[in-house]
Amino acid sequence: MTALVLAFLIAGMVPVEKVVAVVGDGPILHSEVEKLLSESGSSLTGNFLVDSQIPEYLGALEQLVEEQLLVHAAIDAGYYPTDAEIQVLVDEEMANLPDQFPTGSDTDREYRDYLSVILGDHMAAQTLLGSRVQAALRDIPINPEIFLISNVELVENIVMPKHVGWIYIPVLPSGADLDQAVDEIMQLRDRVINGESFEELAIQWSDDGSAVNGGALGVFGPGEMTPAFEDAAFSLESGEISLPVITPFGVHIIRIDSIHEDGTIEASHILRVVDVDQTDIDTAMVVANALHDSILSSSGVTFEQAARLYSLDRTSSEAGGDLGTVPLKLWLPVLAEAALLLEKGSVSEPVFLSEAGAVVLLKIYDDSGEIDWSSYTDAELSGIVQQVIYHDTYTTIIDSLRNEIPVIYYLNTDDDSAN
Repeated sequence: MTALVLAFLIAGMVPVEKVVAVVGDGPILHSEVEKLLSESGSSLTGNFLVDSQIPEYLGALEQLVEEQLLVHAAIDAGYYPTDAEIQVLVDEEMANLPDQFPTGSDTDREYRDYLSVILGDHMAAQTLLGSRVQAALRDIPINPEIFLISNVELVENIVMPKHVGWIYIPVLPSGADLDQAVDEIMQLRDRVINGESFEELAIQWSDDGSAVNGGALGVFGPGEMTPAFEDAAFSLESGEISLPVITPFGVHIIRIDSIHEDGTIEASHILRVVDVDQTDIDTAMVVANALHDSILSSSGVTFEQAARLYSLDRTSSEAGGDLGTVPLKLWLPVLAEAALLLEKGSVSEPVFLSEAGAVVLLKIYDDSGEIDWSSYTDAELSGIVQQVIYHDTYTTIIDSLRNEIPVIYYLNTDDDSAN
């Protein structure tokens, strides 16, 4: 059941809804915030306080407020899609739910009406934003490096270049499911060793999207894959097949297809997915907290010593965890938030990075702030410029709309329940 269907059904079952904000004359409901939180994987759902002191809830609410501001502006600018365009979107969504509701039933019609509003609003907001971003992109110089160097304050606010280091502790799956996946992967490896086609076995058994290509991952270099995967891959010879490799995604076997002179490799893999759970996250947090305490202790290790001994990111561990100066907000926004709380030279509390499948300790160095843009490829620079322009345009539009369209919040400051 999709999140849209679930939200529709829940809305139908709740006779009186809690309004948590009004944008213009349009209400935002508590159930809408819950739906967004659920889609993001948050556990903050159910009967909890509608409280401005809960950062996750307030962040989701702000996202919905901003979406509605964009919808209002899109309507005023004439960007709202036609009924025919909305119908196409609804039909595409319904095609993914072949037997969800009986065709022609009251529930089917009600759900189509519900989708028309949701998808129409989304298309309108994205059309408005896209048109503004494209107009801004037309005004930038042809050379993206010149643009980045000439807009230091904009780059600082949106990119947040910081000289950072980290200690990377992967969150790895465990338990009976892992044991089963290791056995399955080992059996597949034995079959390859005994002459069966790696490609055909990948197509049949791999849980990764690369299965359709026989497990082929293409060419990649250091820093482009999960550290545990890279550590195994770059230790192999051309044609060699690894023993089972455990990463935050599950268990792999890796085959090196070729090794290039520039340090990149071409590889294929077969993956059996094993999900991590809270116990696995807690295990990594225990290790990270112990390292953090040791680093802060006068008799413990330094950050650099701990990185060399315990960090499982092969691209930085030998350098004492030093990652150089990176565009932190564009790279890992969660780390950017952690960095804002740190003084130069200090080390963060453990930070869980769901995107990286790891818990990390972050260090901010004293010489933070300058990126050597010449070390980036033209494609990378162009991508960074587009992200900078997108975020700047988005922020400018939202700030302007907040001055034009009234937004009223109805957030509890006591112990009243949201429902």
